[in-house]
Formats: sequence, C-alpha cells, structure tokens
Amino acid sequence: MPELNRHIAQLRGLVNQPANWDFFGARDLYCGVDVGTATVVAVVVDEQGRPRAARLEEAQVVKSGLVVNYVGALEIVRRLVTDLREASPLPIVKGATSYPPDTESGNINTTRYILEGANLQVLKVLDEPSAANAALGIVDGAIGDVGGGTTGVAVIKKGKVVYSGDEATGGLHLSLVLAGGYGISLDEAERLKADKKRSQDILPVVRPVLDKISSIIDRHIQGHAVKDLWMVGGTCELEGMCQVLGDNLELPAQVAEYPQIVTPYGIALSCLNGHGGK
Repeated sequence: MPELNRHIAQLRGLVNQPANWDFFGARDLYCGVDVGTATVVAVVVDEQGRPRAARLEEAQVVKSGLVVNYVGALEIVRRLVTDLREASPLPIVKGATSYPPDTESGNINTTRYILEGANLQVLKVLDEPSAANAALGIVDGAIGDVGGGTTGVAVIKKGKVVYSGDEATGGLHLSLVLAGGYGISLDEAERLKADKKRSQDILPVVRPVLDKISSIIDRHIQGHAVKDLWMVGGTCELEGMCQVLGDNLELPAQVAEYPQIVTPYGIALSCLNGHGGK
C-alpha cells in the first residue's frame, strides 16, 4: 500500500503536465479511462503499474451515474487518448473503464463502446469501488466514493469487494447549495468549493448535504461491521469534509491521497491483474 500511495501522489505532477510525462523504460502501456459527472480522466500506467502520464478534462456528459451524452463523451475520450498517444514512444492500445454500482445495465456496454471508439482494446470494465480498491489495496474496511453526482459505497473483506451500492448526491449538490446560499452562479460556486482558504467558511453552508452523504454511507454499510472508512472522489478535496463524515458515522474516516485520481488510477491498474471486471 505505501508503494501505491506513492504512485497516487506522483500523479499530481502528471495530470495535464506533459512536460513531466515519462515513458522511459516502459515495455507496455495501459490506459484507464474514467467518464465521470464532472470530469473525464485518462491515466496511463506501465506493465509494473507505475503511472506514466495522465489527462483530465472537465465535462458534463454524465448525469446520476449514467452517460447521457455519448457523442460528447466519445469526443473527449478520443481527444485525451490522442494527446497521450502523441507524447508516447510506445503504442497505447489497451485500456479499461468503469461504471458506478447499480448502473451495469445502462453503462457497461456504453463505456466499452466509448473506449473502442477511441481505438482502445478493452481489457476490463469494472465497478468503480473495485477500481478504487485496486489503487488503495484495502484489506478490510469501506470505501466512500463521492463524485460529482453520486456517492458510491463499497465494503471490502479480505481484499475483495463483498458489497457495493450507489445513490445520487455528490459534489454538484454541494455546489448547488453554495450557489443558493451565496447568491452566486454555479460556476462561481464550483470555484468557491475548490478554494481551500474558504473551506471552513463553506462547511456549515453545505452541512445538510454532508449529512445526507453520511446517511447514504451509513445505510450501505449497515450489517457489515465496518471499522475503517476511506474516502475518494474529487468532492473529497474539500478540506474538513471527511472529518464531518467520520464524526457523523462515528468511524475513523481517512481521505486518500489525491482522491480525484484514485479511481482512474485503479482502472488502469485493473489491466494488469484480476481486479474483477467484465
């Protein structure tokens, strides 16, 4: 797990920073693509799981965990993968993607087709909690994945996801509350949410949403004797948020290093081993 955390930390210096992309010594490359509510992310790893490059683009092609703009999603994924290919001395032809829990019927084929439309051979399509744990390596505990539109929950026992679920409520809902509370636009609310200097000011304003996220997590871990909670997803960049969740749930809650990139990195890692998938 320390090695994985180090790699996740390294990704901060790679996302949208081509000058730092390093393919030296790699023998094979794999691309993990995460089509999310607020962003689309593509992470490239080598045959050892070392991150080599990453691209992220803001997007509005997913709603409540489902791809609602297939053409837009395909265009973005093609653009990200093209950028990565043009920088790489090796071909990038193998990849993987994911879907939120409970959206299999609507998402598995859709996300697969998006990657195939970018000329990627799809090795895995796995649920997001399994992807996150491919990056975190949790043996026993729970993962809460708070994305732009939904909160996903996974319970892990002996390194395997034994339960997962997903419900609407995520970063967009925090931004809507901020926009209403401060009388500002949604774009201004998004920027306010990302301003770490204002975190303590906005936490009381978004507390009702955090309480709802807590109730979602609590509902999905009931009966599983969870003792530790790991939080991932871009929304968890909000400082102090996980302390509120932990207090509400009366559980130790930890924020993963660079929470926004954990699931995309895990998707890429799934190409190398047997972390579930279809």
